[in-house]
Amino acid sequence: MVKHITWDDSFSVGHSMIDSQHKRLFELVQELYELTLLPQEVRDSGASAVLQECAGYINYHFTCEEKLMRDTRYEDATSHISQHKAFNAYITTTMAESSRGSEIDVEKFYDFLADWLQNHIVSEDKKLATAISATPQES
Repeated sequence: MVKHITWDDSFSVGHSMIDSQHKRLFELVQELYELTLLPQEVRDSGASAVLQECAGYINYHFTCEEKLMRDTRYEDATSHISQHKAFNAYITTTMAESSRGSEIDVEKFYDFLADWLQNHIVSEDKKLATAISATPQES
Protein backbone atom coordinates (compact mmCIF):
# COMPACT_ATOMS: atom_id res chain seq x y z
CA MET A 1 0.00 0.00 0.00
CA VAL A 2 1.44 3.34 -1.04
CA LYS A 3 1.45 5.92 1.74
CA HIS A 4 1.62 9.48 0.47
CA ILE A 5 4.28 11.66 2.09
CA THR A 6 4.77 15.40 1.84
CA TRP A 7 7.30 17.85 3.21
CA ASP A 8 6.46 19.53 6.47
CA ASP A 9 8.53 21.32 9.08
CA SER A 10 9.04 18.13 11.08
CA PHE A 11 11.58 17.17 8.40
CA SER A 12 13.54 20.41 8.73
CA VAL A 13 17.04 19.84 10.09
CA GLY A 14 17.76 23.53 10.54
CA HIS A 15 20.47 23.78 7.87
CA SER A 16 19.33 25.79 4.84
CA MET A 17 21.23 23.85 2.17
CA ILE A 18 20.25 20.43 3.51
CA ASP A 19 16.63 21.49 3.99
CA SER A 20 16.34 22.90 0.46
CA GLN A 21 17.81 19.71 -0.97
CA HIS A 22 15.47 17.58 1.12
CA LYS A 23 12.52 19.64 -0.16
CA ARG A 24 13.64 18.87 -3.73
CA LEU A 25 13.85 15.17 -2.85
CA PHE A 26 10.28 15.33 -1.55
CA GLU A 27 9.24 16.91 -4.87
CA LEU A 28 10.82 14.01 -6.74
CA VAL A 29 9.13 11.54 -4.40
CA GLN A 30 5.85 13.34 -5.18
CA GLU A 31 6.45 12.69 -8.90
CA LEU A 32 6.87 9.00 -8.12
CA TYR A 33 3.70 9.03 -6.04
CA GLU A 34 1.79 10.59 -8.92
CA LEU A 35 3.04 7.79 -11.18
CA THR A 36 1.54 5.20 -8.79
CA LEU A 37 -1.89 6.73 -9.46
CA LEU A 38 -1.67 6.21 -13.23
CA PRO A 39 -2.64 3.12 -15.23
CA GLN A 40 0.22 0.61 -15.51
CA GLU A 41 1.02 1.28 -19.18
CA VAL A 42 1.29 5.04 -18.60
CA ARG A 43 3.21 4.54 -15.36
CA ASP A 44 5.85 2.40 -17.03
CA SER A 45 6.62 5.00 -19.69
CA GLY A 46 7.42 7.70 -17.12
CA ALA A 47 9.09 5.63 -14.43
CA SER A 48 12.54 5.38 -15.97
CA ALA A 49 12.94 9.14 -16.41
CA VAL A 50 11.78 9.89 -12.87
CA LEU A 51 14.01 7.16 -11.48
CA GLN A 52 17.03 8.61 -13.30
CA GLU A 53 16.25 12.11 -12.06
CA CYS A 54 15.87 10.80 -8.49
CA ALA A 55 19.13 8.88 -8.68
CA GLY A 56 21.04 11.87 -10.03
CA TYR A 57 19.70 14.30 -7.46
CA ILE A 58 20.19 11.86 -4.59
CA ASN A 59 23.81 11.39 -5.63
CA TYR A 60 24.28 15.17 -5.71
CA HIS A 61 22.66 15.53 -2.29
CA PHE A 62 24.78 12.79 -0.74
CA THR A 63 27.93 14.38 -2.18
CA CYS A 64 26.99 17.72 -0.57
CA GLU A 65 26.24 16.12 2.80
CA GLU A 66 29.44 14.09 2.75
CA LYS A 67 31.47 17.23 2.03
CA LEU A 68 29.87 18.88 5.06
CA MET A 69 30.82 15.81 7.10
CA ARG A 70 34.45 16.07 6.00
CA ASP A 71 34.58 19.83 6.50
CA THR A 72 33.25 19.55 10.05
CA ARG A 73 35.01 16.27 10.88
CA TYR A 74 31.64 14.74 11.72
CA GLU A 75 32.25 11.90 14.17
CA ASP A 76 29.45 9.66 12.83
CA ALA A 77 30.46 10.15 9.20
CA THR A 78 31.44 6.51 8.59
CA SER A 79 28.05 5.19 9.69
CA HIS A 80 26.14 7.92 7.87
CA ILE A 81 28.07 7.42 4.64
CA SER A 82 27.58 3.65 4.81
CA GLN A 83 23.82 4.28 4.84
CA HIS A 84 24.23 6.46 1.75
CA LYS A 85 26.20 3.68 0.05
CA ALA A 86 23.56 1.05 0.87
CA PHE A 87 20.86 3.32 -0.48
CA ASN A 88 22.86 3.99 -3.65
CA ALA A 89 23.35 0.23 -4.12
CA TYR A 90 19.58 -0.23 -4.14
CA ILE A 91 19.14 2.61 -6.64
CA THR A 92 21.92 1.25 -8.86
CA THR A 93 20.41 -2.23 -8.86
CA THR A 94 16.96 -0.89 -9.69
CA MET A 95 18.33 1.22 -12.55
CA ALA A 96 20.38 -1.68 -13.91
CA GLU A 97 17.31 -3.91 -13.92
CA SER A 98 15.38 -1.18 -15.72
CA SER A 99 18.08 -0.75 -18.37
CA ARG A 100 17.96 -4.51 -19.00
CA GLY A 101 14.26 -4.18 -19.78
CA SER A 102 12.76 -5.17 -16.44
CA GLU A 103 9.71 -3.20 -15.44
CA ILE A 104 10.19 -0.92 -12.49
CA ASP A 105 7.81 -1.66 -9.65
CA VAL A 106 6.99 2.01 -9.10
CA GLU A 107 4.96 1.37 -5.96
CA LYS A 108 7.73 -0.69 -4.38
CA PHE A 109 10.35 1.89 -5.34
CA TYR A 110 8.20 4.75 -4.06
CA ASP A 111 7.55 2.98 -0.75
CA PHE A 112 11.25 2.27 -0.31
CA LEU A 113 12.31 5.81 -1.17
CA ALA A 114 9.61 7.48 0.94
CA ASP A 115 10.33 5.32 3.99
CA TRP A 116 14.08 5.63 3.66
CA LEU A 117 13.98 9.39 3.17
CA GLN A 118 11.74 10.02 6.17
CA ASN A 119 13.69 7.72 8.47
CA HIS A 120 17.11 8.94 7.33
CA ILE A 121 16.24 12.60 7.77
CA VAL A 122 14.80 12.10 11.24
CA SER A 123 17.42 9.67 12.53
CA GLU A 124 20.63 10.72 10.76
CA ASP A 125 20.41 14.09 9.04
CA LYS A 126 19.10 15.88 12.12
CA LYS A 127 22.14 14.61 14.06
CA LEU A 128 24.41 15.81 11.26
CA ALA A 129 22.84 19.28 11.19
CA THR A 130 23.16 19.57 14.97
CA ALA A 131 26.85 18.65 14.76
CA ILE A 132 27.42 21.15 11.93
CA SER A 133 25.80 23.97 13.89
CA ALA A 134 27.95 23.11 16.92
CA THR A 135 31.18 23.20 14.89
CA PRO A 136 33.08 26.48 15.25
CA GLN A 137 33.41 28.27 11.93
CA GLU A 138 36.89 29.26 10.78
CA SER A 139 37.37 32.96 10.06
